[in-house]
Amino acid sequence: MTTPSGQISAQDIKNEFGEVGGTVPLGSYRVSQNCGELNLAIGDGVPQSGTISFDNMRNKKLNIVVDYYGDNPNLNRTDNGDNTMNAKNRYVNQNERVKVIGGLKSKPSDTSGHRVRIHINQDLGGKKGGKNVCALRTGSWNSGTSLIVDVGGEGRIFGGGGDGGEGGNDLDAGNAGQDGASALGIDYNGTTVNVASGGLIRCGFGGGGGGGSGRQQDKGSDRRAGGGGGGGGQGFPGGAGGDRGRAGPDNAGNGTAGDLSEAGEGGGGGDNAGETGGGTGGEGGGQGEAADAGNGSSFGGGAGGGQGSAIRKASGSVNFTLNNNGSIVGDTNQTGVS
Repeated sequence: MTTPSGQISAQDIKNEFGEVGGTVPLGSYRVSQNCGELNLAIGDGVPQSGTISFDNMRNKKLNIVVDYYGDNPNLNRTDNGDNTMNAKNRYVNQNERVKVIGGLKSKPSDTSGHRVRIHINQDLGGKKGGKNVCALRTGSWNSGTSLIVDVGGEGRIFGGGGDGGEGGNDLDAGNAGQDGASALGIDYNGTTVNVASGGLIRCGFGGGGGGGSGRQQDKGSDRRAGGGGGGGGQGFPGGAGGDRGRAGPDNAGNGTAGDLSEAGEGGGGGDNAGETGGGTGGEGGGQGEAADAGNGSSFGGGAGGGQGSAIRKASGSVNFTLNNNGSIVGDTNQTGVS
């Protein structure tokens, strides 16, 4: 628990920060430890050098860091089913990714009264599945935890892009593109989010709508053509391109996939002897540009998908503080995370 703000004892200090051989030599708490871009004392405000006294230890919380800054590429995606992109799950299940500053105390099972920093200083990608799906979630922590999300200067959190809609098949309209996913989900009330200069939290963008199918009838002829697939939305991972609609000569084009840098293109509509054609698929959404609807022909094109959020809250009763010196792309006031 947080050390007392008034009278303080050696036992209070040991309880919060740990001990050295059963004693409390104050010099052992004079710690300077690097974690990614963070240089941390054992507790915020505890001297890292020079003179240290009992006065310096009053009203202090042990610093704990959950590591999203390491260089293991297997730890920065959720589309492989890894649940450790929920920071509380990582805290519980991956001891090697939790740093208790000072190293004088084991990782506490109850984080009440402690300060937990979720530090991101690499690219974190998400998974696809709609606006409520978040690349990184804080998870739910013990009441009284001081929870901080620190996005470093090389930290970037991205929502996944939405898949492009399928082009219209025989006598069908094009299908809608999927919504993009979101970047950061806040489950814990009172969380502070710090974004350093160079840091980024960016939503995923929607997939383009599929083009509608075409049909032409005259003098006993009935010509048909499929619609082009929609382009995938920009994100990490990018949205897949939509499949072409299959009708007539089956020569419509598939949409192309989006990626981290750009949206995918819509596929061309099919052509049947120059007499009828399917609609072109819509371009996927990207930064500064919404996903396009698919073009209609005899049948309408599908709508473009919407973009996710940069930051979402689990519910309306969850509040957070944002200190942004970097870049935020997408809204920060929507609710619902998964």
